[in-house]
Amino acid sequence: MSAPRQETLLSRCEIPIIDLAHIGTDVCPMKSVVRRIGQQLFAALNDKGLAVLVNHGIAEGKLKAVYADLDNFCALPEGCQAQYLRNPSNNHGYVRPGMEQFDNTKKELRHSFNITTLSAATMPAEEEVPQFVNHAIPLARDLTNLSRVLLQALAYALGLPPATLLACHAGMLQGDGRNPSAMRLLYYPPVPPEDEGPPRDVAYTRCGAHSDYGTFTLLAQDSEGGLEVKLNGSDKWETVGHLPGAILVQTGDLLAAWTTNLLPALMHRVVVPAGTYARARGRHCVAYFCHPDDGVTLPALPPRAAPVAAPPPPYVPHVHLTLHHRLLNAAHHLQKRFRETYA
Repeated sequence: MSAPRQETLLSRCEIPIIDLAHIGTDVCPMKSVVRRIGQQLFAALNDKGLAVLVNHGIAEGKLKAVYADLDNFCALPEGCQAQYLRNPSNNHGYVRPGMEQFDNTKKELRHSFNITTLSAATMPAEEEVPQFVNHAIPLARDLTNLSRVLLQALAYALGLPPATLLACHAGMLQGDGRNPSAMRLLYYPPVPPEDEGPPRDVAYTRCGAHSDYGTFTLLAQDSEGGLEVKLNGSDKWETVGHLPGAILVQTGDLLAAWTTNLLPALMHRVVVPAGTYARARGRHCVAYFCHPDDGVTLPALPPRAAPVAAPPPPYVPHVHLTLHHRLLNAAHHLQKRFRETYA
């Protein structure tokens, strides 16, 4: 008898699905569609803190190619990997398991490669991981362009001119040091056999609980599962689930602070799945962290014409975040969170 199918937020239709068909491009958007998408995105992030994007134009094959490239990189000798270790000054490079920690009670099983510049010289060489550059750079450009479209949609929904948020995020992946946006390739390896046993004996997790740091995050993932979130106003961990070909979008700390938690940033984590078969398989995803330029002053938000359906919960910012009506320095916020995260 097959195991019962796990119930998830997606299987219960609790995550809004937003269709991006006919939205156009970041440089030539279809304005009426962008306005509609903005309203849907705002409503989803306000109510749930996340949404699922479909018909976004990024082929599944591009994702599978970078998943395979990261597998090949992780198979390289440690000495070869070491030349690509994360550079703290720009956050670019390889992060081996143990370098980054969100849960200090468990060992986090996670390899990642942060891409903050599209310079081929900063990525694995062709003789080490063939096609890494040819696969990663086009995908990074696609996700940057998708972020630019969503920034215009959010501006409409917030009552701002559409180019306002684009101007605040002008340096995404430009490699000039003014913007910390990043595309992160992630591989979660199989769980070591010694982790078998009752839950009280579990020594490993894949990613500890945290909220993301920036404006919003785009997340594409395979079907292996493990992503859990705490929905807005809830203290219960919920399994997100998987929709083939879809991209998840969720609010980051800076957007939550700017909107005084009208668009909340959710706590989320990646847990080790149950069952011997699932635990013996790796998990892959690509996360794109959209950040404003360093030192940018986000514009004041106009009063909303109508109140939201329910008042948002009280906003309790990180101690290093200023109030939303004062300067919100993206660089200071990000560096503080990095110091908390990296060993």
